[in-house]
Amino acid sequence: MGAMKPKSIILLSGGLDSTVSATIAKRRTNPLFAITFDYGQRAAKQEISASRRICQALTIKHKIVKLPFFREFNKLILLRYKKKPSIKKFLKLHEIWIPNRNGFFINIAACFAEYYGANLIITGFNREEAREFPDNTPQYVRAINKSLNYGTLKKVKVKTYVGTYSKKEIYKRGLKYRAPLQHIYVCYLGGKKMCGECASCRKLKNVTDKLTK
Repeated sequence: MGAMKPKSIILLSGGLDSTVSATIAKRRTNPLFAITFDYGQRAAKQEISASRRICQALTIKHKIVKLPFFREFNKLILLRYKKKPSIKKFLKLHEIWIPNRNGFFINIAACFAEYYGANLIITGFNREEAREFPDNTPQYVRAINKSLNYGTLKKVKVKTYVGTYSKKEIYKRGLKYRAPLQHIYVCYLGGKKMCGECASCRKLKNVTDKLTK
């Protein structure tokens, strides 16, 4: 008889990385539910909708957590409280930084994990994003796991199943594991259709173009 699968809570944005990591987590863990955060981002409605469809496809329960206090950070272009700037702003990755977003998300998820008896918090952190965002790096995961050793009695851990992969490799991994990639939404602008021009859309387009050639 094999060992019992660890219980997990998944952080799901509806994008490529978190969707593929969630799909693998469905096989390797016992997901209690996935959390999608509404922190006032322009794409909140579309991310929630995409995440809901992804959870339905993976038969994972879905929870939405609202963080209305982010309204105070109305100078950040990624948030809908600021008039939409030029598309050129969304091409610069440092422009869409949200202060301590991942750290805050993880700590909220840790509260749920501790309460509901989950062992793991599943993220979509990956090698390509780690080049630009310090809160995607392996060093960051090790540091926050060390913190969670003190912050949770159960010693909850953060884990990603795409940590060593590029976007192209993540997409291929998604195909291998039959991830519901038809439902993902990656656009920063939050339109009904992805714009195809912002930094996130361009990354996905670059991957799909290469794989179809």
